[in-house]
Amino acid sequence: MRGIGKIGLMFSLLLASGCAESTLPSAAQPLTLVIATDLHYLAPELHDQGERFQRLIEESDGKLTAESESIVDQFIQKMLLKKPQTVILSGDLTFNGEKLSHQKLAQKLRRLTEAGIDVWVIPGNHDLNNTSAASFSQDQARRVESVSAAEFSAIYQNLTNRKAISQDPNSLSCLVPIAEDLMLLLLDANSEAAPGAISEPTQHWIQAQLEKVRAEKQIVIAVSHQNLAEHTTLFSSGFTIQNADEVRALLKVADVRVHFSGHMHIQHIQKQEGITDIATSSLSVSPLQYGLITLDEDRTLHYQTQRLAHPELKAKAKQCFEQTTHRQVQRGLADSSLSPQEQAAMIELAIRMNNEIFDGTLADNFAAILQDPAWLLWKNQAGSLFFSQYLQAMVEEAQPNQNEITLALR
Repeated sequence: MRGIGKIGLMFSLLLASGCAESTLPSAAQPLTLVIATDLHYLAPELHDQGERFQRLIEESDGKLTAESESIVDQFIQKMLLKKPQTVILSGDLTFNGEKLSHQKLAQKLRRLTEAGIDVWVIPGNHDLNNTSAASFSQDQARRVESVSAAEFSAIYQNLTNRKAISQDPNSLSCLVPIAEDLMLLLLDANSEAAPGAISEPTQHWIQAQLEKVRAEKQIVIAVSHQNLAEHTTLFSSGFTIQNADEVRALLKVADVRVHFSGHMHIQHIQKQEGITDIATSSLSVSPLQYGLITLDEDRTLHYQTQRLAHPELKAKAKQCFEQTTHRQVQRGLADSSLSPQEQAAMIELAIRMNNEIFDGTLADNFAAILQDPAWLLWKNQAGSLFFSQYLQAMVEEAQPNQNEITLALR
């Protein structure tokens, strides 16, 4: 494992060396948590808005990378006003794992810790040992330093006022206290030993931790970057943890009922084998959403999406996302025999539908979609166009109420 055990030990020591331990909220105290994911923060020092950077944006997946600094600043300001007990960031913290991006982000997040808000982070598939880490200047892209798991640990070491109860020696997974009766199980599915999966040694560690908390009758909320459930047929391979069935089995035995994830950039809630996986959409993609979690005294969990309210950022994010969709669809239709008017109608509908897919409201608008003449045009292209297959699959599998849910945790 090339010294991964030492990394786990280092992470434990770093967590223990943070701020003075604060008193845990009592078992009867209501709690407010916030989860955000896929920030894809790129330090402004790493780009100049030049030709190469603009080309990168045009070829990307609709992230508002050019404004990632403002997005993070607005999110932190929002958290300082809301004052949740804990903020959880479930991976892909940076654009492509740039060391400077990690350092700058941690510095910004420190404002929350200083205000008494604990911040817990786990890496995503973009964050560690990323050979795509780069800076962009004029028409050039240049490789920059990324981070190892040990460096990730060191950078984010002082963002909490309490320490982990247990740290997996084989990954950056850890068990942390949120209240006297509530634990947060952060699962690292991006270790060097098992990228995209939870390794067997880490599974043994998970089982041992869950046996302890179950004996103490504590509640566990689990979090990973990749999804624990198969949300849709198109967002399964490459998105769901590779051995998710084994992880779900471990959690189910311990009566863990809810798991939070991201990675898809799409707002979606899916229940599988008794565990509800809530995938919060990317904070860096329109409509700039994060999840607000409240827990009642009886430990009923309420989850609801919230959005950054800054009007200029919202408008830029929407424009960026819609321009990306427009380019993708237009390229797909370029060789079709459809008239320019038909193509224009199809593009307009695809943009509207893709917005609704990503913000979790597609199922609320079925009637208008099915009555739109452009929908029939899309259906007729199912055999030849990926975007047609994508839209139809998302319509067939769309479910209502993707932006909120209430769950009893005991």
